[in-house]
Amino acid sequence: MNTKTRKLLFFNAREGLGVSVILVLLFLFLAVSSPYFLTVENITNLLLHSVFVMLVAFGAMFVLTMGGIDLSVGSILGLCGGVTGWLMMNGTNMWLAILAGLVLGTLIGTFNGVIITRLRISPFLATFAMLYIARGLLLLFTINEPIRDFATPQFKYLAQGYLLGIPMPVWIALIVFLICYFVFNGTSFGRFVVAVGSNKEAAHLSGVSTTNIRVRVYALSGLLAAASGVLLTSRLTAVQPLMGTSYELDAIAAAVIGGTSMFGGKGSVVGVAIGAIILALVSNGLDLLAVNQFYRLIITGLIIIIAVGVERLTSSRTETA
Repeated sequence: MNTKTRKLLFFNAREGLGVSVILVLLFLFLAVSSPYFLTVENITNLLLHSVFVMLVAFGAMFVLTMGGIDLSVGSILGLCGGVTGWLMMNGTNMWLAILAGLVLGTLIGTFNGVIITRLRISPFLATFAMLYIARGLLLLFTINEPIRDFATPQFKYLAQGYLLGIPMPVWIALIVFLICYFVFNGTSFGRFVVAVGSNKEAAHLSGVSTTNIRVRVYALSGLLAAASGVLLTSRLTAVQPLMGTSYELDAIAAAVIGGTSMFGGKGSVVGVAIGAIILALVSNGLDLLAVNQFYRLIITGLIIIIAVGVERLTSSRTETA
């Protein structure tokens, strides 16, 4: 077995190690603090709660590693879930409606990448504008009548069904995780994403099509946000105008907590998954301990500061070594 194969089959021992410690400490604290934490029902709800942010966070990880940012994913999630529900409400076949939602998310992401690379608009401004555009379109879809009474039993099964005793969204998130891990760690595309984030000019001089990579990464971010939107629509069986609000912040938080650098050039698919679970763990723990959920924002902010501080400290030591 060669070195590359071993890397694909086994996680790097250092990848996600620091954030794993945070996860274990939180897990142990809640296990001791609440008798309801270690129940099957609670652990199942915890995993379900993490899935929707996790899917979006995988896309955020690629974007941040490339040195960009995508603030539109929450609105893309809501719009694509809304379009899927609207099409089904108007008689469209379930699979065609899901495909339409996924394609729409990919196209919006591609559009983000094109205007960023071709018009040289900053990623922050371009995706911030798309946040409003996509949200406005969802409001237009829902202004006359709510999107509801569309979910068939097959569609509900996507987010409410179980396979081998495990919720379907968890299986879907596992499949997406494995695909993203392979793409990021085992393909030239993943290496190019890291190269562009580390030094865009050097990557360009090395023959990497930086424009193409950036457009493809934003397209992937849009696709994953749309996938989360379809799943959330299946879970809720209705679409509200504010669906997906703040998911862009949670996704970035999960990525950063998981070790992805805000400065580009470093990302971890494993870390992102753990980061999303930590966010769900904090929210779940506050519920179990009957603590106001507003503390979640404070705790999440503190965890982000610690994660970024550790990442910068580690990077500085590596550079001076």
